[in-house]
Amino acid sequence: MHSFDILAVTMYLKELTIDGFKSFAHKSKLGFTTPISAIVGPNGSGKSNVAEAFRFVLGEQSLKNMRGKKGEDLIFMGSAGRSQRGAVKFVFDNRKKILDIEYDEVIIERIVSRDGSNEYFINGSKVRAKDIAELLSGANIGASGHHIISQGEADKILSINNKERKTVIEEALGLRVFTIKKQEAERKLSKTMDNLKEVQTEQKTLAPRISYLKREVEKVEKARSMKEELRELYKAYFPTRIPLEKERKDLDTKIDSKQEVINALEKKIEKLQQEFNQAKDESHIAKKAQELVEVEKQLQSDKSQKAEIERMLGKLDAQIEYALEEKKRYEEYSQEQASHNALMSVSTKLHEMWKMWAGHLVKSKKLTAEAEAEISAQLTEYDETPENAKQMYESQAREIISIVEEREHVVLPVFDDSKLETFHKQKEEYTRKLTELDALLQSREEKRDTLDDARDASETVGQRVQIQILTVEKEKSNYIGELNSLQFAQDKIENKLEEYKREEASLRTLFGAEADAILSGTVQGESDELNARDKIMRLKVLLENGSTSMSEDVVSEYKKLTEHKEFVDGQVDDLKKTESSLQELIQELSDEIEIKFREGLEKINKAFSKFFETLFSGGRAEIFVADVPIRKENEDDIQEYEVGVDLSVSLPNKKIRGMSMLSGGERSLTSIALLFAMSSVTPPPFIILDETDAALDEANSKRYGDMIELLAKESQLILITHNRETMSRAGILYGVTMGNDGASRLLSISLEQAEAVAK
Repeated sequence: MHSFDILAVTMYLKELTIDGFKSFAHKSKLGFTTPISAIVGPNGSGKSNVAEAFRFVLGEQSLKNMRGKKGEDLIFMGSAGRSQRGAVKFVFDNRKKILDIEYDEVIIERIVSRDGSNEYFINGSKVRAKDIAELLSGANIGASGHHIISQGEADKILSINNKERKTVIEEALGLRVFTIKKQEAERKLSKTMDNLKEVQTEQKTLAPRISYLKREVEKVEKARSMKEELRELYKAYFPTRIPLEKERKDLDTKIDSKQEVINALEKKIEKLQQEFNQAKDESHIAKKAQELVEVEKQLQSDKSQKAEIERMLGKLDAQIEYALEEKKRYEEYSQEQASHNALMSVSTKLHEMWKMWAGHLVKSKKLTAEAEAEISAQLTEYDETPENAKQMYESQAREIISIVEEREHVVLPVFDDSKLETFHKQKEEYTRKLTELDALLQSREEKRDTLDDARDASETVGQRVQIQILTVEKEKSNYIGELNSLQFAQDKIENKLEEYKREEASLRTLFGAEADAILSGTVQGESDELNARDKIMRLKVLLENGSTSMSEDVVSEYKKLTEHKEFVDGQVDDLKKTESSLQELIQELSDEIEIKFREGLEKINKAFSKFFETLFSGGRAEIFVADVPIRKENEDDIQEYEVGVDLSVSLPNKKIRGMSMLSGGERSLTSIALLFAMSSVTPPPFIILDETDAALDEANSKRYGDMIELLAKESQLILITHNRETMSRAGILYGVTMGNDGASRLLSISLEQAEAVAK
């Protein structure tokens, strides 16, 4: 064995302790005090498990690379007993701070249990496998790579493809730390892009909602302004109903007075009719008088009917006039801001209030029998409705406006012309009846005049009574005409007061508790009631179209979303800056990896050529950058390429065409030359070679030994070998034996003992 000047070589790897791992049933400790340490032993003794122990403690995750299928395959199980766990401890001299940690001595330990679970420790503190990998990567150490070459893997550097070979060379050049940083930056960039996409999606989602709420807030502010204007209009509008209410009371008194007179005349006519019936006889004059009386009665009845028809025509004229005004209003409002659905609701409400007014007339018992029958026939259902249901109808009527306000978009309906058409048809029918009645009255008057001329001068008592009856009937007819005029005036006032009732319902819906204070206001100066009502109707339609329900919630939501959008916008800006900085970092790392790779590859190429010429006593070998095609699924043509590393060799005095023509020994020497070249350019702290010299003859073993000593000047070497020449270069030899219990044991031996153990 060689004697080394220990002070001339830095010793990083101090010791390795194996306990229960693979064939090492008992705790076994290997100390590394020389640049080259050799481990020897017969086949099957477990010496290669030492190399796998290194892989294990350095974080290897592939069981296949440690010749196992499951975690418990790594734990000793033999006739000597069964271990419950396998542990490997690695002690590293870190006084030169080759590992990025403050400790001068770093102890890395990994423990595997029979359930397959793993525990990792750095200086006794539990850590993650990732933490160990990151710590070691800074020193160009890993669980696999060019510095740990197990039996049969030497040729791997030749057999792998160009892309994989480039990865191995990058790790050998110490670029793994940059690659890890780049991968971490790419992972962060991917996460940042995902976050940016998510936040931008939220940003896009917020935009239309905020835009909508902004419009709604503007509507709310506008609605508040219009509502304030409407409040002032109502204060001026409602007091104008006071004179109408007084006029209605005066008309009620006059109508009651006229009705009393008509009732008295009807009783008088009834009494005279009784006297006439007693006095009538069978004489010609009596018959003529009776006929005249009948004609007069028919004539008076026709006149009463005519008066009723004229009253109904007057009422229809008022209804038509009001409907035309209503149609005009709706047509004006629909041109400014159409909201057909809302106006349909208003139209329906007006119709409902009309029915209520008609019902009031029926209940008042102040109409003629014919008019009462005509209206009552249409309102039977309403008269029979219980009071609580009527209150419900009133409540529903009050809710019409609030329902319209809840609609997002209200459309004014087209005015219901059918109502106006009905009024016109009714007027035409009454006009036709009036024309027919006028003709009938003229005929009856002519007949009456004829009978009157034929009367005898000497009238009987019955005739005189009949004349009195006719006189009273005429007086009664006059009173009925006056009553009809009063009732027509009363109808017009009622229509106007109904408008006030409808506006009061709107007032209470819009202003709630404020309504009573507004209604109790007094007249302040002169007020244009019609102009005020037009403005009120206009503002109500605008409010129904433009106001939003729950306005305070809308304003609050708009404020919150606006603040949130500012926050999201800030996030977008921050993420974009992070994206930009990460892309710059990735580009810088890519550039640095590329530069260092190209420079390192050139150095490896020179060393490779030198080692190759040494091993083969001549020849030529080189490695070089080669393009590797990127094949994508469903694409026949190659569109992109990536960088790989290819190699070529030329043996002395031998023509070859490609690596496939090399013999096994030649491939082994070529692999060793390349691996040693990689290690010489960026020397790792230690190199583990597991029987990489197995295929070498005596002459090549000598060259191999010289190369080992050359490498040992930069890196510690742990050699697992059968080769005497290789053993002779070691400063310390460990022998591995296995007893009948299946457990491997270690012993420190001399060269002569090593030769014996290796056999």
